[in-house]
Amino acid sequence: MILKSEKSIKEYLKKLPDDTIIKYYLDVEYSPFPILVIEEYTRRFKKKTKNEIIKDLKYQSRLARKKTQELGKMAKDRKLVDDVTKQKSDEIIKHAKKKGFEIGRSISKKKASLKTKLKKTAKSGTVKKRISNKIKTSTQKHLEELEKLGELKKQGLVTAKEFQEIKKKILSKI
Repeated sequence: MILKSEKSIKEYLKKLPDDTIIKYYLDVEYSPFPILVIEEYTRRFKKKTKNEIIKDLKYQSRLARKKTQELGKMAKDRKLVDDVTKQKSDEIIKHAKKKGFEIGRSISKKKASLKTKLKKTAKSGTVKKRISNKIKTSTQKHLEELEKLGELKKQGLVTAKEFQEIKKKILSKI
């Protein structure tokens, strides 16, 4: 798309995914067309009323206050950010291990039913039939290749040496 006019830029912005528009909006001062980005952002995401804006601001201020309290507590306890990060990482790993253990336990419960289904399938012979059919078809293909190779040798299109080499390759596949 050639960006020549304001109209073409608006069309381009309309085709961008939401996350890209949000990134452009957050970095609007670096955008070559900040007004168009802001217009697209407000068009795409509903305009907020005064009450909604106030509610968002109060929520953001509560989050900032909570973060400030956490940082103050860390400073009081003389904890480093790296220590807190390590602690949170350990919590995430612990949670992941717990989740993995639960998944493993549910898989082991299903194991018995899957085992019996597999035995029934094997007993019925459906698996054996499929395997034997594949072996038969591949063996037949190789035998047909050998016959064609013999015909090529009779016609003189393949030398005896080439015939022996190709024959060895085909026979090794059987």
